[in-house]
Amino acid sequence: MELAINFSIVSGWFPVVIVTVAIVSTVLAVGWWDGAWKMQLALGIPISLALTGLVALAIHIFNLVPDAFPHTFYLWVWLMMFSLVVAVLGFTKAHWALRTFSVLAIVFCVIAAFTVVNETYGYWPTLDRLFGKTAANFVALPELNAIRTQVRNSGKLPDHGETIEIHIPNTKSKFDAADAYVWLPPIWFHTPEPSLPVIVLIAGVPGSSADWTRAGFADTTSTDFAQSHGGMSPILVMPDANGPSMDSECANSHYGAAETYLTVDVPTFMRNEFDAATGPHSLAVAGLSAGGTCAITLALRNPSVFPIFGDYSGYTSPTFGNDDEQDTITALYGGSQANYEAHNPVHLLAVNRYPSISGWFEVGQQDQPSLSMAQQLSKLAITKAHLAQTCLYTPDGAHNFQFWEMAFQDSLPWLSWKVGLTPQPRPPSGARCTPPLG
Repeated sequence: MELAINFSIVSGWFPVVIVTVAIVSTVLAVGWWDGAWKMQLALGIPISLALTGLVALAIHIFNLVPDAFPHTFYLWVWLMMFSLVVAVLGFTKAHWALRTFSVLAIVFCVIAAFTVVNETYGYWPTLDRLFGKTAANFVALPELNAIRTQVRNSGKLPDHGETIEIHIPNTKSKFDAADAYVWLPPIWFHTPEPSLPVIVLIAGVPGSSADWTRAGFADTTSTDFAQSHGGMSPILVMPDANGPSMDSECANSHYGAAETYLTVDVPTFMRNEFDAATGPHSLAVAGLSAGGTCAITLALRNPSVFPIFGDYSGYTSPTFGNDDEQDTITALYGGSQANYEAHNPVHLLAVNRYPSISGWFEVGQQDQPSLSMAQQLSKLAITKAHLAQTCLYTPDGAHNFQFWEMAFQDSLPWLSWKVGLTPQPRPPSGARCTPPLG
């Protein structure tokens, strides 16, 4: 069953079939042969347009959508509303075939609207991920211990890493975080257990700790990396960085001490429970979209904890939800401009020097807002903040999980080298590092 539903729903035949069935069934739902079409079109078009306008207004007023939202979504909302009005107007008198097409039209227009949005962001890349699969190899704690025992007895490492969902205690922060995901490389099961460095991966907004494995395939990328490095790869931990606020910007605020949770509780837990390395450069942080902003902010504010960061399509400054700067300051920083600037990467890079920090910026050429922001931040990192190393890579790509999967693949060799696990890599063609790699 797993193989049967492990197919892409963001590319290939699936979107084509959904769109085709939605359009055809909508056309066939209209009573072309019995004259009902005159009333259905005369009433259906203006009513459905009005309903679509109300949906668009609600989305705009309540800031219900993230960046790069596809405007073609509204076309499918209109078709859905139109097919619904057509069905209501003709259902009692229509032939059973028209009723069937009306129901099909409504259902498939809803699926088409979902597909358009999902194609844009890649949040559920395959059908099995939509139905709840969150990692390639997912185990519970007893299974993890059983694998370690098996490796101890056989002397043979597994050929892939394992992902576990686990609660990270908020001992210091008292931050109300959901469970985290931890990916462990094959070498972790070796006896004696090695002390491995850790990469903290932070999701975007809206987002969850499962995003990095479910849609970003960070576990699969790391397994592939480990297979070419004798089973070695950094441990990955994907904590809930947002908690009850759904957008903490990784700051300590009245919503909870997210920064303390990420800089104290998470590293402490990883060292206590997974024997993670404790050296001065054994911890890196990386994030996508708003999580990228979190990553660079955490590194600049806590260079002794996170001397290495990866910023994938992040922003220049923290933003609470879709609010403007002043509302963000009110929501997260107690109304204090100074407190906001103390969490603002643009300000921090402009006024401070960070000779112990290294940063990787990656953003897609088709993601224009984030592209200009990454260029601004990387320039400040080189000319003002004098980071130990700054890399900027801007391949083709948009603001979606297809790109973030690739960005993590591109940067993982560099991150692994920076945390002292694997040799210095060759950068991807087109990546610009200061000072240069190699």
